[in-house]
Amino acid sequence: MAMSRRTKLIVIGLVAALGVAAQPMILGSQVDQCKPSFTDAVAARGILWVANGASSPGVEWINLEAEDDAPDQTPDPGLPAWLDLPIVPESAAERRVGTVALGWPVRWSFCQWVATDTEHFFPPIAENEEPCQSLRRAVRDWGQSADGASVRSWVGMTGVVVCWLTIAAPMVLVVLATRQSAGKSGSAP
Repeated sequence: MAMSRRTKLIVIGLVAALGVAAQPMILGSQVDQCKPSFTDAVAARGILWVANGASSPGVEWINLEAEDDAPDQTPDPGLPAWLDLPIVPESAAERRVGTVALGWPVRWSFCQWVATDTEHFFPPIAENEEPCQSLRRAVRDWGQSADGASVRSWVGMTGVVVCWLTIAAPMVLVVLATRQSAGKSGSAP
């Protein structure tokens, strides 16, 4: 017995939802393919930061360590649009922010660690960091802090929808195209 078009579309929706839900596990297992992506000084929110980045398929890591106040004429840092940089008090002994983002084709799941004193070792001091080690640790310790640094995790719903549509759209188009072509393949009277 053939499935109705409605049933096929419901199955496709469920498969796409499972595909999005499985991304953290699938992409997290790929972190051994990590490559350092950049080391630079960037200015953001009026602060000059030492920045390191690393990426593996579907996962990105950015570690920022505040150095000084940035000169007004410093160009925009070119940091990714998904990076939500928190306000870190200027009076803090340390100002380090490490953020990992996950998702395909866009980043939709995020976790961020903020260290404001020398007692917190993650995110690491940017100058001493091995970015791929930090990316692996960030994925492994998602939402947790071994030494008490503040941690927050969030999901970008727009990104989830884009991922879901990216997975579902090709399957829906195939179902609709086969349904339409099946109607045209009959013999003419």
